[in-house]
Amino acid sequence: MPKSWSYSVQYKTGMARWAGRLGLELRDLVQSGRISPETHPRVVDLGCGRGEAAIYLAKHGFQVVGVDFSSVALNEARAAASRAGVADRCRFVKGDLTASRIPGVEGPFDVVTDLGTLDDLKGEDREAMARTIKRLSGPGSLYYLWCVHHDGNLPMNLKGILLRLNPKLVPGEEEALFGDLFKIERLPSPPPSSYFAGFLMTHR
Repeated sequence: MPKSWSYSVQYKTGMARWAGRLGLELRDLVQSGRISPETHPRVVDLGCGRGEAAIYLAKHGFQVVGVDFSSVALNEARAAASRAGVADRCRFVKGDLTASRIPGVEGPFDVVTDLGTLDDLKGEDREAMARTIKRLSGPGSLYYLWCVHHDGNLPMNLKGILLRLNPKLVPGEEEALFGDLFKIERLPSPPPSSYFAGFLMTHR
């Protein structure tokens, strides 16, 4: 059964637990000017879902392409962008983030954003998406990654919750995947004690 079908079912039934998460850390990066439409105008949002982050960025002056493989989510994203008045700055494309090429999505982009997609993949699919991120970026590009991030050594009161959020990135995996091309900065929020992480990476 294609994974895209599974995601679409979750969007249709309201079981997409990640839907609606803009990412407070991404908002802070924009409001502080660390990610700015003046210096980094072109953004691709990988695993954009219903488009919350893409629409937020478009409202703040960025030109955004959102990519997802759920037709259900993409239709909702297009409708939301139209309601928000940013359809001219926010385009949505159906695509496989593990493919060697995504038709209609041509880099390099100034910013690549990923709010919980890479850590939802495993094995070769995760490595393939990392190659996509590298291909869509270029020297000076930024990559913002938000992910579940822990080594599995969890306190008993959190094990049930966080194990349901597997897969995850384990500490050091971000360096293994991206350290060859990116300077990696772990952001102060979310803190390590939350078992989540935000990274802002700069393509050398």
